[in-house]
Amino acid sequence: MAKKGKKSKNSKAIEILESEVKPLLELKYGAPLFSMAAHPSKPIIVSGLANGYVFMTEYDPILLSEYAEEQKEKIEEKFKNLKESEQEKKKKAKFWKVEEISKDQELSNVSVKHIWKTKRHKGSVRSICFNADGDEVYTIGSDNVIKKADTQTGKVLKKAEIKDNNSAFTKILKSVTHPILVLGDESGNVRVFDSNTLEQKNFIPGVHEDAINSIIQLTYKSAYQFMSVGSTTLSVWDVRKEKATSTSENQEDEMLSVTFVDPTKGDTVLCGMGEGIATVWKKSKNDWSDQLSRVKIAKDESIDTMISTLNNDDCVWAGASNGTIYKINAKRGQIVETRVHSLADEVSFLDLDSEYRLISAGMDKLKIWNSDRDEDDSEEEGDENLDSSDGSDSEADGDAGSGSEDEFAGFSEDNESSDPEKEEDQWEDEGSANEEEGEETEDPAEQENVEPEEKSGDEEEQEESEPEVQPKKKKQKLSNKQMNNMQKHEHGIRRFDDL
Repeated sequence: MAKKGKKSKNSKAIEILESEVKPLLELKYGAPLFSMAAHPSKPIIVSGLANGYVFMTEYDPILLSEYAEEQKEKIEEKFKNLKESEQEKKKKAKFWKVEEISKDQELSNVSVKHIWKTKRHKGSVRSICFNADGDEVYTIGSDNVIKKADTQTGKVLKKAEIKDNNSAFTKILKSVTHPILVLGDESGNVRVFDSNTLEQKNFIPGVHEDAINSIIQLTYKSAYQFMSVGSTTLSVWDVRKEKATSTSENQEDEMLSVTFVDPTKGDTVLCGMGEGIATVWKKSKNDWSDQLSRVKIAKDESIDTMISTLNNDDCVWAGASNGTIYKINAKRGQIVETRVHSLADEVSFLDLDSEYRLISAGMDKLKIWNSDRDEDDSEEEGDENLDSSDGSDSEADGDAGSGSEDEFAGFSEDNESSDPEKEEDQWEDEGSANEEEGEETEDPAEQENVEPEEKSGDEEEQEESEPEVQPKKKKQKLSNKQMNNMQKHEHGIRRFDDL
């Protein structure tokens, strides 16, 4: 009886913390959603499904907000004479736009439309990501084929088949600063590719004992260092090395997700665990060897995905298997807000759009949440930044880690203060394009390699349909806020048999 009462008490506490913020848009999928990513500078969502289809969807936040306000007024009018006991009907009414996404259904209206859609992979789309400026999108399928495509047209620019891999891939991540593409698989291995040529550069076996569930880049420290979680450990690895540089102690609980509290400083990360807690880790305290503290989130639920709010508030968003999104203040070790994504589906993915709107997704639907402009800033009063006390130590570690390591073939030395143009040219001796500046390669051989891949005969026609493309819009100049958001935010992923 006591246990039941405690559960009831916790449920009431969560209800009190539930946010008044509602979704701006809801997308419902006709096939299971296996991967998604938000464009770093535009209101665009890319989603990959279990049937191999990829959808590039654009939305207009202003029009969606106007629509929601109009619908809300209509609902208020409709239910204004309801008795107090019947007000629950009003609470459940959806006033935001809801759209169906399927391979057979067109989506083209003023507020939401497909830029393109296509059958991209045989089998499922296992993971998906944008490059730093959002001009290109990378996908990896259960067919073990990597494809790089143009974001606006959907045209495949380059592809590569990984023939010697016996495990399905779980994660793909593009470096925000260098032409580096990393892939993690279900056996805990990491593969490193040149993002321009899609040529494999390195293989790091056994980073984890089981599937790699989440990867983030340690950009504050080195362009070549990454962190991942999988099985029951957290690992740090360098794309130029042949093994992980450090691995944490066994946590005796599956580690499913990881995110920085403040990516610009990188001293503190939170990890989502299989038993419903978030663990806090600090580089300056014990060099990522073990958790320092834990935050109870949802007992007997898994924390499948996490992402920083990027709001300088010491907070991260966490998505749980019970369909609830939790906002956690890492400094206080408390839940400060909740949102209900679904009562029947898990929260498998979280991201932020270019204006910091929260995006949540499960297997059947995706929600873009309205901006919380009226959020109370009192949480920040009197609080020092979570990383401030150890900032100097963290910077010293970053400097010490670069320059003394052996150079990996194909990479330049890890000198963070070197000329950016020289860094971008680090793989050009192997036929790479200058991707970070968006320049096309002038190597005739490279030009010849791209076209045939798009028109490679019957096999390509069967594998992938021609993307249906909307007219291309003029490229928008990026604001400082959008530039700050040009970093990859990774999501949790579960394994699916034979998909």
